[in-house]
Amino acid sequence: MFEGIFPNFITIFQTSALFFAKGGWVFVVWMIIYILYKMYRKEIEHQYVHGIEWIFFNIKVPKDNLTSTLAVENIFAQLHSLHSGLTFAQIYVEGRVQLWYSLELVSMGGKISFIIRLPKQTKDLVQASFYAQYPNAEITEVADYMENIQFDPDTTTDFDIWGTEWKLEENFTLPLKTYRDFEHPASEEKIIDPLQAHFESLSIMQPHEFYGVQIIIQTIADNDWKPASERKAKELTGEEIPHHKSFVDILLTPLDWFASLGHGGHGHDHGHDENKPRNNWMSMTDVEKERVTLVQRKMGKPGYKTKIRHLYIAPKDKFDPAKKGIIIGSYRFLGSTLTNKLRPDVSNTWTGGEYVFSPTLEKPYLDYKIKKRKRFIFKGYKNRDIHLGLPMFVLNTEELATLYHFPITSELRQILASVEKTESKKTQPPTNLPISNF
Repeated sequence: MFEGIFPNFITIFQTSALFFAKGGWVFVVWMIIYILYKMYRKEIEHQYVHGIEWIFFNIKVPKDNLTSTLAVENIFAQLHSLHSGLTFAQIYVEGRVQLWYSLELVSMGGKISFIIRLPKQTKDLVQASFYAQYPNAEITEVADYMENIQFDPDTTTDFDIWGTEWKLEENFTLPLKTYRDFEHPASEEKIIDPLQAHFESLSIMQPHEFYGVQIIIQTIADNDWKPASERKAKELTGEEIPHHKSFVDILLTPLDWFASLGHGGHGHDHGHDENKPRNNWMSMTDVEKERVTLVQRKMGKPGYKTKIRHLYIAPKDKFDPAKKGIIIGSYRFLGSTLTNKLRPDVSNTWTGGEYVFSPTLEKPYLDYKIKKRKRFIFKGYKNRDIHLGLPMFVLNTEELATLYHFPITSELRQILASVEKTESKKTQPPTNLPISNF
């Protein structure tokens, strides 16, 4: 009577026994070993990272900042020296990973601050890098502004948050528009700050509002990302890309050979035209050539694995959803039909959601999803976590300098009053200053 309801356990047992007898136990053992290995790596890396002492720098530049954004690019190029080749013992025994910096642009009630979280062991490197480009800057060690902020959507009643991570619209090999694209030597104002709208948007925050922009950067070796850019350039020009056979490809080679025989082939491909052009460069349009040039230009500079988060905090009764739209719009200048674009990750990390069919029926699920995302975005932002959220993507030093730099002043534009800055330049006293004997 129950034969159609309950599975035939004898058949399942016989199938399982046959699977193990034919070598299936090897697969199970390897799966267990792999899971234990991943757990081990995660634990030792967790211990290593939590053993690092982190500090925070608040950086101010003079109110008359005439230094080009190239100076910030040089800073990131120098900070890239943090990257080091790790030995087998350092990776698999000590759990070492490449350390990272967190570049933060923070608006507390409209007051804009430049904050950097860094490993304490890199303190001298960071100070030297900034002072080399901005001799009159003020670098002060400060406490973590997020230290005393706690949030849980189930228990926090006095304020609410919104947040999201950002992603690239296309593959990371194609760069964003950078500050160099905003330089116009023939115009009255030769340098247009691509973040001017960004600074303006942050400055309109009210005294009860907080908005934080977090850009986490982790050094990456050239060999870990530039080969992908080289392949992308070849792909755009139509050049044949050498295929590196995987283990699965090798196993399937005999099947491919027999398949070619079945279609009238001879098991080997001798049909290549020796006179075929190496690529399509000569027949490409100017727009297509420009995209290839952009890819090649990006891989000419050091790269960082990057994660971008935004976080908005305000009292529940004064929470203004329109503020996030203003900030998001300020990034649109960094994309074009030729270049890559930054997009908020609405699908996975955006702390909001829309119903599909019924707002009433879907409300429990939407509430659960939004609360989960709020927990993750807040935790990721506060802990400066590189693992929570989306995978990191690669930006080079020029792109990072475009996304995180100090406001540039000119004869036509002064620095915003809301940006923290030094009020006067620091100069050395004259060498012939008289000294009192009293």
